[in-house]
Amino acid sequence: MALRRRMRPQAAVTAACDGAFACATFACGYFDAAMWITGLVAFSMLAYWSYSRRVVLNRLRGAAWATQSGLAVAFIIAILAGAYWLGLGVSGRF
Repeated sequence: MALRRRMRPQAAVTAACDGAFACATFACGYFDAAMWITGLVAFSMLAYWSYSRRVVLNRLRGAAWATQSGLAVAFIIAILAGAYWLGLGVSGRF
C-alpha cells in the first residue's frame, strides 16, 4: 500500500475536465458539427489548460516556458484532432 497515493481532488477535477473536452471534440466529429464549433472547443481547451496550469507556468521563465507551452499546445491539438477524426470514423462520415 505504500506505493498507492490518493489523487488530490483538484487533480481529479482537472483530469475530468480534460476528458470532457476530448469527448466534446469527439462529439463534434461524430455529429459532423461546423468547424467553427470544433475550433471553439479547441480554443476553450487551450484556455482551460493555461488557466488550470497557471501555478506551474508562472514558475517557468523564458525558454523553458516557451518550450513547455509549445509542446503542450502541440499535444493538445494532436489529441483533439485525433478525437475529432475518431468521431468522424465512428459515425461513418470519414
